Amino acid sequence: MITSLSLQDPELDYIGVSKRDIFNSITLEDVKFFLESLGVDQIIVNNEKGYLVCPTICHNPLEEAESMKLYWYQQNKSFHCYTECNENMTIFKLYQKFMWINSNLNISDEEAEEYVKKCLKHINTVSTTKNYSYLYDIDKYRYSNNIPQLEEYPKKILTYFTKYYHPTWLREGITREVMDKFNIGFSIAQNKIIIPHFDIDNRLVGIRARTLNPEEIEEFGKYRPLQIGDIMYTHPLQFNLYGIYEHAAGIRTRRSAIIAEGEKSVLLDSVYYGKYANTVACCGSNFNKYHISLLTDYLGVNEITVAFDKEYTNCWDEKATKYRNKIESMCKKYTNLASFSYIWDYNNLLKEKDSPFDRGKEVFEQLYKTRVKIR
Repeated sequence: MITSLSLQDPELDYIGVSKRDIFNSITLEDVKFFLESLGVDQIIVNNEKGYLVCPTICHNPLEEAESMKLYWYQQNKSFHCYTECNENMTIFKLYQKFMWINSNLNISDEEAEEYVKKCLKHINTVSTTKNYSYLYDIDKYRYSNNIPQLEEYPKKILTYFTKYYHPTWLREGITREVMDKFNIGFSIAQNKIIIPHFDIDNRLVGIRARTLNPEEIEEFGKYRPLQIGDIMYTHPLQFNLYGIYEHAAGIRTRRSAIIAEGEKSVLLDSVYYGKYANTVACCGSNFNKYHISLLTDYLGVNEITVAFDKEYTNCWDEKATKYRNKIESMCKKYTNLASFSYIWDYNNLLKEKDSPFDRGKEVFEQLYKTRVKIR
């Protein structure tokens, strides 16, 4: 028997007005759009009976979620998994589980709230326990080709950071000129490299930081949204590609793009190819139809190469085969929009966890020449 999640439940009690308002007002259309933003493309909606069904992304990686056993019940405003989880969960909890499984990111309650809020097409900005109202105005969203225009942060915040070219990145081949091009800064107080994210219109939509503090790396990983005081400069990575503004000219000229995982790959591509650089980053190990649409509909791309990090040592073993199948499966979803290929390290030119860009321009070009084309 499915039970309701009420406003008295502990999961909602400590959040405050904003999360309660979202909980009360969310619609089936909102939930469908939320799932699509995560890359879910199998969704069955039953408006008459007030539920939808999707794959079990609550405990499976996106590319392995095949069982259509995760239900959203509009009356209860909750998901229920009928397989492994066998539990009710709010939309916020599902997002946290999804991000941990797919990106190994421990998403806070606040980050989950802000992401879900951005997926609500109808709700007005509501007051929160912390004042974000001047940053998030839901009524100003525009939807073009079903891609939301993300909320903009004031660029003035970037002037508060030091222009310091950290030796860590200089040693890895990222030049001062490229760091300037991408507005890379440094926070002395937090000991972090500052990485602003701009959308295709050169609007500041988020700021990520590469921490240099060992204790933070151990607990949270190297890269996280920047927080200053009460403000977390986060944004939905599913709706933007890092480097899409800075590399737009090269992408348009070549009518092709490379999708990498991390920001550093974009910076190195800019070092290698200058005005012809065409790499963007999805900042994770999944891309979705919004990412592809940004490239094909806005920049005229007809060829896309996936250059994800090397997650194997032996390119022929079971682990590598599973990873390769994941990449091919993602590519095949969108072959009606562009031709796809992916980089695969047959000759052991990279170390495990390396990006295809990490070992220099010559190695990258060898990998690119032997890329695998999706048929």
